[in-house]
Amino acid sequence: MTQTHQILQAVKGLLKQHKINYASVAKELGLSESSIKRSLSKGHISLERLLAICAMMDLELVDLMQVIKKESTQLVQLTEKQERLMVSDVRYLLVTVCVCNHWTFVEILDIYQFESAELINMLLQLERIELIELLPNNHIRLKVSPHFHWIENGPIQRFFEQHIQADFWQSQFIGPGEIRLLVNGMLSKESNDSMQQHILKLKQQFTLLSEQDQHLDMKLRHGTTMVVGMRPWELDLFARLRRSTNEKIYR
Repeated sequence: MTQTHQILQAVKGLLKQHKINYASVAKELGLSESSIKRSLSKGHISLERLLAICAMMDLELVDLMQVIKKESTQLVQLTEKQERLMVSDVRYLLVTVCVCNHWTFVEILDIYQFESAELINMLLQLERIELIELLPNNHIRLKVSPHFHWIENGPIQRFFEQHIQADFWQSQFIGPGEIRLLVNGMLSKESNDSMQQHILKLKQQFTLLSEQDQHLDMKLRHGTTMVVGMRPWELDLFARLRRSTNEKIYR
């Protein structure tokens, strides 16, 4: 992979993570959307435009270079086949989630019902797909990029979505460490885009705190799930009362 291709792949990946589409980039740079697509696919992009794109994501050029350096040696995403294999075996998926959350071999063994040999075998499988490196004395070194993500609408996302619907929401969210917010209002597309950028920063903060806390004793850390969703939406009971000629399309 050439350096130019690495830069373009990193930029496209970061734009996707920040939910910035080509139309927004084109508007910011005063170009056509087709021109942006062509530039990012063929590598014909000036340093000035590259800096402008980074600025849209609140990144400096040095931040982009660091991402490229890390992603050249770290795993960013699994294949569809690998994800399907994980969701086919809940024990294998459990180990994967544990190591991605920086659990040690001893912690997994102490808390879950695994035999030592079975756990080692699963860790060796994760080593073969380069998710981890299994070091002497069963120390686990995670090899994923800070920008590692599951395939969008892939096997693992669909698995968790199914169980979030069936399990996660079965709570009143009034216990310790629990919160649920419901906000409704009228937003323009621009305001919606702005809110989504704030939500992405919230995700980054969650990840940062998780990284900081990984060195604390297991007794002080709790498996925590945050689900944030926002979309143009109208209660179906209300939508049924709309005049057919008054249907609103999100643009």
